[in-house]
Formats: sequence, structure tokens, C-alpha cells
Amino acid sequence: MNIFIMWMAGNSISIFPIMMVGMMFFRPLQALIAVQATFQMIQGNQALVQRAIYLIGNVLVLTLAMYKCHTMGLLPTHASDWLAFVEPQTRMEWVGGGLHL
Repeated sequence: MNIFIMWMAGNSISIFPIMMVGMMFFRPLQALIAVQATFQMIQGNQALVQRAIYLIGNVLVLTLAMYKCHTMGLLPTHASDWLAFVEPQTRMEWVGGGLHL
């Protein structure tokens, strides 16, 4: 379902796709934080397997959200995204033009 929603949202940078990507980040993070409350009623041999599948599913949804941010161009993946942190080049020589008197 999340893959279909991300496909329908498109790659444009507008309010709807950004809200969808934001929810793709927050819902799995909230689920990962509340994993103890989610599994407090489940006991037995299969509890560990169910918890592992639950965690893997939420991590996959976070990975999908990161991929969507990458396709929208929101992640700083190019060298030009970090130009604010690059020191400007220093001049090795100064050259002046004009007439020699």
C-alpha cells in the first residue's frame, strides 16, 4: 500500500508528496519506538520471529521513504549540495592590467 501511495504522490516538490513522505518517516519511527507496547501481549516461541518481521517491515518502509526523498531530489547527494561548507580557493598570483608608466 505504501508503494502505491508513493507512486501516486509523484516526484514533484509540492505539499502533498512532502506530507506523504513525512508520514512515511514518522509512522515507522513511532512504531519502532512503541515496539514494547505492541508486543507486550504476545508470548511464546513465535514472539521473537514476529518481532523480527515487524522490525524488518518498519525498516523497509523507512528505506522506501529515503528512496522517495532521493528521487524527489531532497537528499544532498551531489557535491554541489555541499558548496556552503567548501573553503573558497585562494589566489596564487595577482595580475593587474593597464599601462606601464
